[in-house]
Amino acid sequence: MASFGRFCLFAWLLWGNLGVQGDDSAIVGVCKKIGIYYDMCYDCLKSNPQEPDFAAKSMICTTNAYVILRKSTFDFSLNSTGRFREVAKLCVDQFDITLGYCKAAFKAWKLKRKLATLAFLNSGYDYYFKCVDLLSIRVPIEYVVQLNTAKAFNEVSIEIVSLP
Repeated sequence: MASFGRFCLFAWLLWGNLGVQGDDSAIVGVCKKIGIYYDMCYDCLKSNPQEPDFAAKSMICTTNAYVILRKSTFDFSLNSTGRFREVAKLCVDQFDITLGYCKAAFKAWKLKRKLATLAFLNSGYDYYFKCVDLLSIRVPIEYVVQLNTAKAFNEVSIEIVSLP
């Protein structure tokens, strides 16, 4: 029975990834307007066909990227030594604050407060850079990829929310 459930989940994920949800011209249009990180924008907005609100989708992707980044940072803080361990602990705190701002931005957006949403997204972005500025030491490449992914999704969210 459990394997049937896994099969259904796999089929559902595959079905969604094949683009059978329908016309994606609205997604293409939005992602072309923002210009940056087109592929990330497209994948994010295409990922949840039940949510018609592109700004909300982008904020969900941003939050998810920061959750992954925070978990990796926390793992590094436990498994590292020396200066990187200290920096990782400080970055965990910065990413906790960033996640709080992401959640606040999402709530503000749902309340139709565009300026507050942008302010929260930009504040979270500032805390992201407070961590990055501490990283003057060599870090693993997979961590750099996660840092860049979170940054890109944050920029995509800011651009989408800024659209008229």
